[in-house]
Amino acid sequence: MNTFLLSVPLYAPVLLPIVAGAVGYFVHTRAYKHLLIAVQVIQVGMAAVLLARVRTTGAVVERLGGWDAPVGIELALDEISAPLVLLVAVVFLLLVLFNYRKLYMVNTFQFLLVSLQGVMISLFLTSDVFNVYVLTELTTIIVTVLILFKRGKSALYNGMLYLMFSILAMAFFLLGIGFVYRTFGVLDFAGITERAAALENPRALILPYALMVTAVGMKAGLLPMFGWLPRAHAAPSAPSMVSALLSGLQVKVGIYLFIRLQQMIGLTLDTTGFFLVVGLLTAVSGFLLAICQRDIKLVLAYSTVSQIGLIMIGLTSGSVIGFWGGMLHIVNHALFKALLFLTAGLIAKEYGTRDLDAIRGTFRRMPLVTAAAFLAVLGMTGAPFFNGSISKYLIESGLAEGTRWQAAIYLVNFGTMLVFTRYATMFFGRATATEPQPRTVDPWTRGVALLFGAAILGIGLFAGSVMSALFPVESPLELVSGATAAGKALAFAGTLAVAATVYLLGVSRLSVLERVREISISFNGMAILMSGFLGVVLVFLFATV
Repeated sequence: MNTFLLSVPLYAPVLLPIVAGAVGYFVHTRAYKHLLIAVQVIQVGMAAVLLARVRTTGAVVERLGGWDAPVGIELALDEISAPLVLLVAVVFLLLVLFNYRKLYMVNTFQFLLVSLQGVMISLFLTSDVFNVYVLTELTTIIVTVLILFKRGKSALYNGMLYLMFSILAMAFFLLGIGFVYRTFGVLDFAGITERAAALENPRALILPYALMVTAVGMKAGLLPMFGWLPRAHAAPSAPSMVSALLSGLQVKVGIYLFIRLQQMIGLTLDTTGFFLVVGLLTAVSGFLLAICQRDIKLVLAYSTVSQIGLIMIGLTSGSVIGFWGGMLHIVNHALFKALLFLTAGLIAKEYGTRDLDAIRGTFRRMPLVTAAAFLAVLGMTGAPFFNGSISKYLIESGLAEGTRWQAAIYLVNFGTMLVFTRYATMFFGRATATEPQPRTVDPWTRGVALLFGAAILGIGLFAGSVMSALFPVESPLELVSGATAAGKALAFAGTLAVAATVYLLGVSRLSVLERVREISISFNGMAILMSGFLGVVLVFLFATV
């Protein structure tokens, strides 16, 4: 068994999709699809083996070219990055299967797709902050091209906005790297962590940390820097697969970099309380803006902002349980949000509109697709026995010592239910008589959508085993048992009933929704907000360090 676990080098899941994508680019599109499906299956297998290796032997470090750190390049896999590598492999496999028969899955699109996968995995494996900068810029370029792939005017604007804002943010990150290197003379994670802990004057880290955390906060979509996120994730002409990738996986890169930055410098500069507040404000603002939208993809995009805030609450809760609850929610959100975007694309194509108020009766017209979407909604809202209920319970448990913060979690859950009460209105009712006859979604696509839904339910049903396999937690079965208690089920039902009542009697009639929906922040406005966030971080650190 140990020999088998050692058989997969860390660079394999990085190189395999890129090499296969380059070699297969010149074959027929159908053959290329089959090749990439096989590659994704192998990717899942390798990621599972690497995760098992980390869970068995601890962190894995490989030096490329035989040079030791800090001179050489190291790849490292640990308890944080290993589950994320597996998540990337699984989600890409499901996305490739789901989009197998899509016309836009031409060779160029598929090559960009697997290239993004390789670069994303390398981001989770690198242990050098300058490599982080280079790889993040690569993901930005590839994602921009994917957003622009259908060449619509709105896609051009949204794609270029994402590109420019990402470049601006990473310029902050690069400047921070320069200050870090001047202070420590190293760029590897371990070296920075060691030297930061021994630093006599922590205030020397304030400026580089503020610059870097502002950049990763933008990539993660934290308040007030998430203005780019809905436009990129819900770009009108971007394929739903791109929206699913961005919301399910790409935005998690920013969260991962935040975790690494906190591990390197956050122990010296304690910003846990600050980002706990930022997480809450992000979560609340996200669901408030989501409620105001009529475009189904914008509803989903703004709800991603809210869920990012919830993840941040878990990661900065100050407890082990809350942290791993946040990590599990990264996994859960990737699954149910990817499925929601994919099914939203099918529904919008069927009805010829993305207007939530114009779509009704999807359960009658598209029963299996709607069933898959409904499973995702149950996961998102934290229904008992679904994956979201487990991660939300763990995050709440991590805040057990703070009654006010537990109340904040209930507020975020209430907001999520309010949003998806509105979203689910399109599932019910009758389609209008003037609508065209329904088109048939092919059985393959429906089957993969239901497979996504089964994964969402399966993680909830077998949460103890999933936690044990993914994360180094003690007594996982006991840890998650409270999520299925009768009291939690009653609390969910009661919160859902209140949310539905509030929506039907109050929110749905508010005229302010229209005015909020029309608010649009320009590139200049977003740049000012990012600079403002940097200023707030600096003021906080200079006042507390």
